[in-house]
Amino acid sequence: MNDQIFRLNSRLSTSEKEYLIQTVNDQNRHCVISSVFVEGELLETQSDVFDQGIESEELLRRVREAHEERTKELEYLISMYREAIEGDEIEMMVYLGQALLYKKMYDEAMKLFSKATEKNPDYHQAWVHLGITQFQLGRWQNASASFSKCVELRPDYADYRNHLGEAYLALDSCKRAVIEFEDAIQKNIYYGDAYLNLGLAYILNAIRREDFKLFSTQAEKTGEMLDKAEMIMPDVVDQAYLEGKKYLEKGDLDKAFQRFLTCREKRKEQKWREFSNSYMRFMLGAKRVNERLLTRRIKSLKDAIAINPQYADLHHELAIAYTLLGSFVHTKAVEEYQKALSINPDFDRAKRNLKLAENEIIGFEVLVRAIMKD
Repeated sequence: MNDQIFRLNSRLSTSEKEYLIQTVNDQNRHCVISSVFVEGELLETQSDVFDQGIESEELLRRVREAHEERTKELEYLISMYREAIEGDEIEMMVYLGQALLYKKMYDEAMKLFSKATEKNPDYHQAWVHLGITQFQLGRWQNASASFSKCVELRPDYADYRNHLGEAYLALDSCKRAVIEFEDAIQKNIYYGDAYLNLGLAYILNAIRREDFKLFSTQAEKTGEMLDKAEMIMPDVVDQAYLEGKKYLEKGDLDKAFQRFLTCREKRKEQKWREFSNSYMRFMLGAKRVNERLLTRRIKSLKDAIAINPQYADLHHELAIAYTLLGSFVHTKAVEEYQKALSINPDFDRAKRNLKLAENEIIGFEVLVRAIMKD
């Protein structure tokens, strides 16, 4: 076994913050880990598995490759942020904002979403991501205002109702939260997260005693909502969830609420990683997508599907990733035909195939634009 440890560090600075990129090989888990820190706080970690018994030279190469990729990625995001915040391209602001949000660069993301909503007050995608960013920063009142705007613009979107309900719940406004969660469920009766949130709202109302009518049916309603959440998304039952049910049985509502809330936030973070194609959208729009990025995303989605085979969203995201990979591979094929012709301009078969491939590229571009559109 190769016990040698390689560690690389790089620092990037903006006018406001300093970022540290650190890459190291973990011999126990057999993976190369790249982490990004800002002002001492961990923002993101990515890992790539390597085989046991790998040679030192190959291991060092992988550490360097991963470190260079993470560093260039962050450099690019920072440079594009500077360009976007000074520009007028609203769609790119939102795509880049989502990429930054996914990377937990909340301040930068919020500035982009805010500017996008100022330029186009009807752009609901900007409002919802502004609300999510504000929620992540604990700015509940601001988040509720942003989600309210989303609901105003798209009243039939169950997700927007659920987001607004979560903001109200964070503000201890239980009755208003219940209304939004119930509306989300009415629009999508298989919305497991909304059932879990509705259970949380009933528990919190019993603690705060905000609404007597809700309090009088708390025990019955909480149990009903949790049962439905479990039935729709059985993977919700983790250690925090089981502890929450035990505290609920004992009548310790405060501890029950905190455990269920922990369960919800862990699920939200996991789903965020699994479902988010925002970074991919931005990289594609900025023409920075590459085979490694696509392959890594496909593997991540396949792993997630193995755990959650009934999640339609995951299969949909995997289909998108395969389509993007097909587009990327097709573009590489065109480049190779062109190289063949640069060597032999009289290569008739290459000329014919190049024309066919270029026609297919046009179709791929139309397809990709359509499927990546919100």
